[in-house]
Amino acid sequence: MPVASKKEHRFHLRASERDVSTISRAAATAGISVSTFILESASERAERTLADQRHFVLTGERWRAFTEALDRPARRIPELEKLLWEPSILEQA
Repeated sequence: MPVASKKEHRFHLRASERDVSTISRAAATAGISVSTFILESASERAERTLADQRHFVLTGERWRAFTEALDRPARRIPELEKLLWEPSILEQA
């Protein structure tokens, strides 16, 4: 059985009647408290959000295409160079 970590912090939330009803019904259906349901749901979403920033999965074929694109020498794009070197409309007096 996992050791429960000490819960030292609180979140204070405001919710509509509809949200409270929906979350309460879902928590009851899952057989857990509303607090546990909200915390588990928010933690799961946070992990997915952070994982999207550091981890992604590709098929073998897509991975090869991705690494080939990274390995290709950079190509010059004159329009992009011009855009980056010219003063922006916000910088012009």
